[in-house]
Amino acid sequence: MWREMLHYIEETSKHDGIFVDCTLGEGGHSLFFLQNFNKMKIIAFERDIEILERAEKRLSEFEDRITFINDNFSQMGTHLNSKNLKADYILYDFGISSFHFDASKRGFAFKEDEPLDMRLELNQKGVSASHVVNNYTESKLTEIFYRYGEENWSKHIAKIICERRKSKPITTSRELADIVLAAIPKKFHVKNIHPATRIFQAVRIEVNDELSAIEKSLDESYNYCNAGGLIMAMSFHSLEDRIVKDKFKKLSRGCLCQLEPKHCMCTNKPFVEILTKKPITPSEDELEFNKRSRSAKLRICKIKG
Repeated sequence: MWREMLHYIEETSKHDGIFVDCTLGEGGHSLFFLQNFNKMKIIAFERDIEILERAEKRLSEFEDRITFINDNFSQMGTHLNSKNLKADYILYDFGISSFHFDASKRGFAFKEDEPLDMRLELNQKGVSASHVVNNYTESKLTEIFYRYGEENWSKHIAKIICERRKSKPITTSRELADIVLAAIPKKFHVKNIHPATRIFQAVRIEVNDELSAIEKSLDESYNYCNAGGLIMAMSFHSLEDRIVKDKFKKLSRGCLCQLEPKHCMCTNKPFVEILTKKPITPSEDELEFNKRSRSAKLRICKIKG
C-alpha cells in the first residue's frame, strides 16, 4: 500500500526528515521512499541478519542516506536515544517477509520439507519451533494454538501432536503440516487455505515473541516521533490489527496506563490524531500484483503538537 502511505506523507508539511523502517525485510518500502524523497534519511531495523544483508546489497546505492540496525524494533528507543534523534515517520510492517516463506529454509512454510525452526535470529537464541512442538505440554500447545492462531480445533490438534511425538519427534515443517491436515475433518477445511496455516502462525509468534514486541514498541513510539510526524502500522492478521487499533485509540485519548477506560487517570490530552478511522485495505490492482497482501490492514496516526 505504498500509494496510500505516499498520500499521507505528502499531506504532511515536510516530505524529507527521518524515516524509521521498523521491519526492513528485503528493503522494498525503504527503496520506495528513498527513490521518491531525495532528502529523506532512513533508519532501518531488521532482526534477521541474513535478510538484512540482502537488503544492504539492494540499497547499496543509497548507503549515505540509510542506517542499518540488526535488532528487534522493540529496541527502537534505545537506538534513537543513542543517536539523539527523533523520527518524522515510523513504519511497521508486521509479520514476516516473502523471503522467510520462500528461501530461508527454516520451516516457516510447508510447501517444502524443511527443518522446523522458525527463529528469525540466526544466532539460535531462544526456543525453536521443533522445541515448542515436541516439548510443550498439551495444555500449553492448546493455549498458543487458540491464542495466537485463533484455531477452533486447538485442543484436538494439540492432543494429536502429543500422541504422535511419543513415537517419533516432529522435526520438519511437512510433518507438522500433515499432522494438522489429518487432525481437522475435511468438511471443516477452508477453501484455498491450508488447515495448518493458523498452527504455523501460532508457533511462529510463540517462537519469536512477536506480539510482545509490537505492544512494547507501539507503547513507546509516539515518544520518538516529532510533532506532526506519522506512525504507520501494517498488520496481516486480527491479533496484530487489534493491538494497533487499541494502542492508537488509547494514545488518541491521552492514555498511557494499562487500565480500562473507566479507571484511567491519565491526562486526557491526546498524544495522536487517528487519520484512518477504518483500516486501509489493498486495492484490486495491488491484490493482482501481490496476492499475499489480501489480509493487510494499514492504520495511520499523526503526532499532536
